[in-house]
Amino acid sequence: MDLRSLFRIPILLCRHRGLATLLVLEVAVGFLLLYLAWQAHSAWQHARTAPSGVSEASLLVVPPMGRAATVVDVPALMQALRALPGVEAAVATNQVPYARNSWNAAVGDRPPVGRDRIASIYMGGADMPRALGLDIAAGRDLLASEDQVMTPDAGDGSALPALVTRSLAEDLYPGGPVLGRPVSGLQRPARIVGVVDRAPLPLGSRGHASPGAALFLPLRPGDASWAHLLIRTAPEQRDAVAQRVHALLVASFPERPVAMPLRMDEMRLDTLHAERRWMWTTLACAAGWWLLTLLSLGVAGQLWVQQSTLRISLHRAVGATARQIRLAVRWEHFLITLAGIGLGAIAARALFHRLPAPWTLEPASPLWLAGAALVIVAVAQLAATWPARRAADVAPERVTRKPWVRL
Repeated sequence: MDLRSLFRIPILLCRHRGLATLLVLEVAVGFLLLYLAWQAHSAWQHARTAPSGVSEASLLVVPPMGRAATVVDVPALMQALRALPGVEAAVATNQVPYARNSWNAAVGDRPPVGRDRIASIYMGGADMPRALGLDIAAGRDLLASEDQVMTPDAGDGSALPALVTRSLAEDLYPGGPVLGRPVSGLQRPARIVGVVDRAPLPLGSRGHASPGAALFLPLRPGDASWAHLLIRTAPEQRDAVAQRVHALLVASFPERPVAMPLRMDEMRLDTLHAERRWMWTTLACAAGWWLLTLLSLGVAGQLWVQQSTLRISLHRAVGATARQIRLAVRWEHFLITLAGIGLGAIAARALFHRLPAPWTLEPASPLWLAGAALVIVAVAQLAATWPARRAADVAPERVTRKPWVRL
């Protein structure tokens, strides 16, 4: 089949210009929705796999067991937990990453505006940064000799050593040295002795603390009943250690409700409901729109074939084959689809990078744009199958029966 024969019948169907324009716009909007769905999926993957700064795959969290008449001694409980096989570190802390409760405080000399310099405060003692697996980017870690019990009258009034995240350090002292500098705004004075790259915040800090702003103090709870228990294990022993920890706590505190230890990587996924919901919403919108677009292309093709019956029959009468007719119909559908893809690609390149999250994350690669265009063309050609068959079934004798036709 010589494809040049397509151009010998450039206008086969009686297309309505307004309807053709609407179909082009419909394909363009569908392309934008696919682009948006790709952006939402990329945002979900980025939120799920982005480095958090802690060893999530090896961390377990036991929620607070609740207050009772007796106080749970923290050093004794930590010693019992660290003696379990597979436990590499254990601390009691006021909050943990991705949990729903949070401790936040305004820090800095100037008064905060909105979420400006609202830091999430971790208090789990000097062992907490090591238990989380934080990387010290500058300065030093907290020392065991600096540990203090978290009580209002503890300490001698001297400044507490503190670890801060890089984002909080740059916000407090932009462009200058931060080691040894004070952190004002807390109930007790503190000074920065080290900087960590990043640390995830509790879910309760979202909307309160500045993004990535966290501060670690060498204070530990005096009663483990209201504290979170953070346990670090070898990744391959995590499930077995969780069973041992639960059994130990149930045997040691039968009067308290003891929850099964939670995996921190699963806790992280529980904080990404908004990203996951946005991804599935955009995918559903794109799928629904393209079902409507396929229906529109199919119905419009059928209508144009019905209105062009005599024109098609005339082409058949002068020698056009059924295959040529089918290819001509598909060609006209391809031109409509190609115009819509071009318009949608131009709009995506010009529009999406100007929009805030969650509408955009990063520009799509040319390879993705080409792949999406090929998929759209293939789907549109699927919608053109039935109109093409109907057009090829038009008999050449139909036009010759008209009294005004003389061949």
